[in-house]
Amino acid sequence: MKYYPKKAVWEMTLKCNMNCMHCGSKAGKERDLELTTDECLDIAQQLIDMGLEEITLIGGEIFLKKDWDKVSRKFVDNGVSTNIITNAFNLNEENFEQIKNSGINILYISVDGLENTHNTIRRNPHSFEHVLKVIKRLKEEKMPLGIVTTVTGLNVDELEDMYDFVVDNGIPCWQLQIASPMGNARDNPELVLAVDKVPYLTKFIRDKKALGKVIMFTGDDIGYYDENEDYIRGYGNELWCGCQAGKFVVGIDSIGNVKGCESLQDDSFIEGNLRENTLDEIWNREGAFAYNRNFLPDMLKGKCKDCDKGFICAGGCRQLSYFSTDDKYENIYCCYR
Repeated sequence: MKYYPKKAVWEMTLKCNMNCMHCGSKAGKERDLELTTDECLDIAQQLIDMGLEEITLIGGEIFLKKDWDKVSRKFVDNGVSTNIITNAFNLNEENFEQIKNSGINILYISVDGLENTHNTIRRNPHSFEHVLKVIKRLKEEKMPLGIVTTVTGLNVDELEDMYDFVVDNGIPCWQLQIASPMGNARDNPELVLAVDKVPYLTKFIRDKKALGKVIMFTGDDIGYYDENEDYIRGYGNELWCGCQAGKFVVGIDSIGNVKGCESLQDDSFIEGNLRENTLDEIWNREGAFAYNRNFLPDMLKGKCKDCDKGFICAGGCRQLSYFSTDDKYENIYCCYR
C-alpha cells in the first residue's frame, strides 16, 4: 500500500513565552540550530510536492519564529489548508497584520479552562486576560478564529461553563483533546484525566455539537466506538479508523526531525532528519513508521487485546496509549471496553 502525507503538524520553534504545566514538548528555549527560513521554505515545497492537503503550524509559540508568515504564505498560495495554534500571549500589531494577510484557514487559540484554571495551567496570572483581548481584536478584524482546549483533571468539570464562554464570545469552532502524560504533564499528575471521565466527554461533545451553536472537533485521543462515536468526529457519521501517524499524517519539529505525529514526543519515534534526507526518502524508506504501517490486531495488549473493533480501531491514539501505559497498543482511555 502506498502512503501519502495528506496532513502535517509542524513545530516551527520550541521557543516559547510560557512554561505551561501540560506542555508535551517542554517548550521554552529554542533548540540549537533550528531550521532557517530557507530550509523551512524548502521543506514546505517538499510537502507540497508530495500532495499535502492540510497543515497546522505550532510551537513553542509560533509567532516567536522569524518569517513564519513566509512559510505559511507558501502553503496557502499552493492550495494547502493552513492552520495555526497560538497561546496568544504576545500577539502585537505586526502579528495581527501578518495574520490578516496570511490567508490562513483558522487561527486556534489555546484556552484551557476559565480564568483561574487557565492561568494556573499557563503559570501566568495575566494569560486569560490577554486571550480575551486577542479574541476581541480578531473578531473586530473578522479573522478566522477557533479555540483548542486540552482536557485535564483540572478543567474537565468546567466544560459546561467553557461552552457558554465559547458561545457568548461568538467563537465559531472548538476542539477538545486529552492531555497526554508526557513532557511537563508527566511532572504534574493532577493534570491526568481520570479514565472514567471520558464517557462524559464523548457525550458532552455529542450533545453540544447537536445544538449547532459551535462547530465541535474531537481530538484523535477521544472516544472509540461507544454510543457517541458516530456523532463526535468531523461533521458527523465519521468513525475512528485507526491512528494515521506515518500513514497519512506527518510531524516535523524545529530542527527537521520527522515523526508520524508531532505529539509522539519521544526520540524513539524519529524516522529521519530533513537535513540529511528528503522527506520523500524518509517517508518511503522500507520499514518506516512500522508501528502503524505494519500494524496487526494481534499486537494489541490489555483491554484492547481480542477486541472485536481492534482490526479497525488499532488501539486508538498511538501517543496517548504510549505515554499512558508505556505500550503503543493498549489504550486505557477507550470508551468501548
